[in-house]
Amino acid sequence: MILLRHTLLLLWLTWTATGVAETTILVEAESFAEPGGWVIDQQVMDQMGSPFLLAHGLGVPVKNATTTVEFPQTGDYRIWVRTRDWVAPWKKPDTPADMKAVGTPGKFQVLVDGKPVETTFGTEGAEWHWQDGGIIKISKKIVTLALHDLTGFDGRCDAIVFSTNHELIPPNDIPEMTVFRRKLLGFPESPPETEQYDFVVVGGGVAGTSAAISAARLGCRVALVQNRPVLGGNNSSEIRVGLAGLIHQKPYTKLGDLVDEIGPIGYWNLWEAERDPDSPRSKKIFEVFKKHPEKKIHNAGPPTNYEDQKKIDVVTSEKNIDLYLNTHVNEAETDGNRITAVIGQNIRTGERIKLRGKLFADCTGDGNLGFLAGADFRVGRESKKETGEKLAP
Repeated sequence: MILLRHTLLLLWLTWTATGVAETTILVEAESFAEPGGWVIDQQVMDQMGSPFLLAHGLGVPVKNATTTVEFPQTGDYRIWVRTRDWVAPWKKPDTPADMKAVGTPGKFQVLVDGKPVETTFGTEGAEWHWQDGGIIKISKKIVTLALHDLTGFDGRCDAIVFSTNHELIPPNDIPEMTVFRRKLLGFPESPPETEQYDFVVVGGGVAGTSAAISAARLGCRVALVQNRPVLGGNNSSEIRVGLAGLIHQKPYTKLGDLVDEIGPIGYWNLWEAERDPDSPRSKKIFEVFKKHPEKKIHNAGPPTNYEDQKKIDVVTSEKNIDLYLNTHVNEAETDGNRITAVIGQNIRTGERIKLRGKLFADCTGDGNLGFLAGADFRVGRESKKETGEKLAP
């Protein structure tokens, strides 16, 4: 096995009875050297087994994702691409006519040294699966591989397999596929462990970031784990939802200081300033808006409105915080009803790490860690009959 971590390329050599080497190569899409206009999406990796590249161009085809692949031998390879037709659930016979999907908006091509593979991918199957691309000829040992988006409407590519064994079908069952990937990557069965933390915060949105900073300033050793390359969650340049909610309100006038420290100045800060225009804080806010009137846009504003780097700078300046970006927690270890450790997977390299802690906070927004730990949960809302709350549905 040969491992090239920069492109997350897996090479599997087996020997046939005739002494001829069979080669299988797996290239993870999320590890392409140049993602171009494609973006890494990890939101459903717990359901489908991996992060993937997404061509989210709002109807405009995105720039190619590219990388290089080294083949140990030239020859004929069967190519498989793990993808899906994401509108297929709306093509079923019982789908109402006014909801029926037409076409394949997520289709894309795989280019080998600039030449498209004959098969167009993302055109079949409602579920994630390996789409067969047929036999292609690899005529040199180092080739350029590219994903070429055809529509700009959310094409999806998880991974690409090349094999001289033309009968090989890559595994699609998640447990089997997980073993397949880890074995070929050379990752250990048990991930390496970090130091023991006082507090492990899973989720780097505003809540998780605030919790981590607050604990660190109280003297705790903290790990902050975030599955994106930026902090802020909804209040980041990726999602672009403005901070909302009034802070510094009586009787707890200091409540909100930390949010004020890490968050960008925006719509609600101006709203507050206009009600107390003579305070030093309000005057600073007015100065910001004079220079940057675009900050009045609360949601879906320009990326600079959300000040991703400001959040990262505050966190990294805290000596008691270790920040783990691009790390998705997908396993939890427990002792009785207590969490003792979580295992995070890097969404670009696939490498895993175990973080032990005394206390844990689930700041994922969807309760991911609680679910992994076996906590009780429900989907939906409690009824008025159950809770007796006057405003319940």
